[in-house]
Amino acid sequence: MKIRSESLRTSIRAIILTSLLSIIMSVGSKPKDHQSKTNMLFNMWHLNTYIIDGESHLPSKKEKDDYILFEEDMTFTSKSEGKVEEGTFLLNTNGGYVFMINKKGEKIKAYINSISESSLVLLYDIDEIRDVEVHYNRPI
Repeated sequence: MKIRSESLRTSIRAIILTSLLSIIMSVGSKPKDHQSKTNMLFNMWHLNTYIIDGESHLPSKKEKDDYILFEEDMTFTSKSEGKVEEGTFLLNTNGGYVFMINKKGEKIKAYINSISESSLVLLYDIDEIRDVEVHYNRPI
């Protein structure tokens, strides 16, 4: 009987230890995923294409050099049709959006549809282009 109780205790300890390690590993990995996606945003993103109703459209000649640069100090610089703007931004990882405020106080909300090391797809919360996917890329 003593052998069985020692064996049972050892088994219970092993189960508890395994469960605790599993919880620690899963909790420890989630912030890294968020952190890596956040770090991916801190880059220079060049306008690549627009997707409208499933069709790809190239930017116009005026938009050829358009970009957004997100800095780690939560500032941004963007170029749109030759016009450069600067400001600050807030990143909401739960809602998956970037809230940009330029130096004039104008606010733009852009939902992050997808992000990887080389591409960023935004959906701007602007009536005229709400259904347009704006694709950016960056050289790796």
